[in-house]
Amino acid sequence: MCRRKFLSALLLTVLITFSIEASPERELVATTAAKGPGISVQNSGISSTLLGLNTLYQYINANFLYDIDLNKVDESLTAGLLSALDDPYSEYIAKDEAESFEEGIDGTYVGIGTYLTKYKLDARDFNDPTTYMVQIMAPFPGGPAERAGIKSRDLISHINGESTSDLTATEASKKIRGTEGVPVVLTIHRGSAVFDVSVTPEKVTRPSVDSTMVEGTDIGYLSISDFNQSTYTLVTTEMDKLISKGMKHLILDLRNNGGGTVDTALLVADLFLGRDQKIVTVKYKDNSPRRTYSTYASEGGTKYRNIDIAILTNGGTASASEILTGALKDNGKAVSIGSKTFGKGVMQDVFKWNEGFVKFTTASYLTPNGSDINKIGIAPDIEIEEVKYSDEETMAYYEFIKDSQIIEDEFIRKHPELTEENLELFADENRGSKVPRLLLKLLIRNGYLGKMDYTERPKIDRTHDDVLNRAIKYFEER
Repeated sequence: MCRRKFLSALLLTVLITFSIEASPERELVATTAAKGPGISVQNSGISSTLLGLNTLYQYINANFLYDIDLNKVDESLTAGLLSALDDPYSEYIAKDEAESFEEGIDGTYVGIGTYLTKYKLDARDFNDPTTYMVQIMAPFPGGPAERAGIKSRDLISHINGESTSDLTATEASKKIRGTEGVPVVLTIHRGSAVFDVSVTPEKVTRPSVDSTMVEGTDIGYLSISDFNQSTYTLVTTEMDKLISKGMKHLILDLRNNGGGTVDTALLVADLFLGRDQKIVTVKYKDNSPRRTYSTYASEGGTKYRNIDIAILTNGGTASASEILTGALKDNGKAVSIGSKTFGKGVMQDVFKWNEGFVKFTTASYLTPNGSDINKIGIAPDIEIEEVKYSDEETMAYYEFIKDSQIIEDEFIRKHPELTEENLELFADENRGSKVPRLLLKLLIRNGYLGKMDYTERPKIDRTHDDVLNRAIKYFEER
């Protein structure tokens, strides 16, 4: 039987993990303990192994010709232990990577702006490219990667010509982050198409929450790009703004939201659910000292429970954002529209260890209906198929963007306003490129967005965003 916990009494302090791209080009992790676990090994099955290692060390220390770097020995033993777990989300982040790892939690960093994931080297299966290449989980809206056309589930086989096969997730993310202003060439695999994309790292600072009213309607739009410590406060601030503007219905955009802190996802869910409605069940293994428990909405929440919600999802909706999606969807509070979510249904603990971090998988989570979505995802109530292009069209697009920066800059200089007419004009001028017209329009639109301050960028795209328009139609038909 699982224990019952209300949000008013529970803050997990856990980061659900992904390999994220350093805030982002790294891995987001779980943090249940700021200190090491302090577990005794006297009665554990590994105690004899540890005693044997101590004997071996004493012998080597007495007879080895050269000095021994004890810090290196410690790091190697710790890394070996985590590697032996044979889990793509468990690893030791050593001292030289600890700073960039913490940047992944803080939010501001230099990089290309993506969440990414990569299997551990021990888990590689060379018949399955997803196990030895870097996989893009989600590009940040308006960031360098998105502007370059990189998409969720793209695979990266090479970074500046170097294969990613032998790189750890940490090593790969560091190389992809690169140096501010210095282009990084990524070899992308999308279906059977293979092409190079040049992306220039820049300082990426992105608020996790944004909102606007859909003009001419009583529909509010709220996007959450990830869940960090400030997200809950930002959500309440933006929701209050929307309500003051007459919002009756809410479009909650979780597309390309790669996750973040579980605490925050629970608190946001609590804003929309009634007391006693289940949010999530956290399930540990049977012989774990931790007990499986379920978390329920608290009496202090439910601030916005009378607002109808449509959640927008895609393949980049992952982890903590899947917890929120499952909680609202299973409780009948929201309809989901778009495409299936990523399917990251496990949690990791992360804690300081010496001068680095230990991260390892400790639990799976179940949606309120008891669904285990790991490696499965959450199917939408209303599916909107993503536009698919042929390999020839994809190759044409990436051949075009290799030299498109000069073309874009010159076009925007001559036509400085972001208008649909100018997007159409750009597509007309480049129709001989064999690039699909919609891709040409989105390419130049991203070019305009990249030259705007974040606060000046339009929050929604009524012209090209079919998923958004379907959500608007859903509310208008009710």
